[in-house]
Amino acid sequence: ISTHGDNHFTSRIISRKGQIWYHDGMLTKETCIEDGTLQDMSNEELKECQGKDLVLAVYSQV
Repeated sequence: ISTHGDNHFTSRIISRKGQIWYHDGMLTKETCIEDGTLQDMSNEELKECQGKDLVLAVYSQV
């Protein structure tokens, strides 16, 4: 999930087990920060992150 704000993109990565990780290269650098679990987050909460709106969602199955 990608959001846009302050002239750069941020992202949330959702693991197979439903763990959500937040990444902002300008603030967190190479570190992802735990941001909850998929089962505890509503669809509306997934559409917004750190005050920024969702602009892109990519699904990949490995």
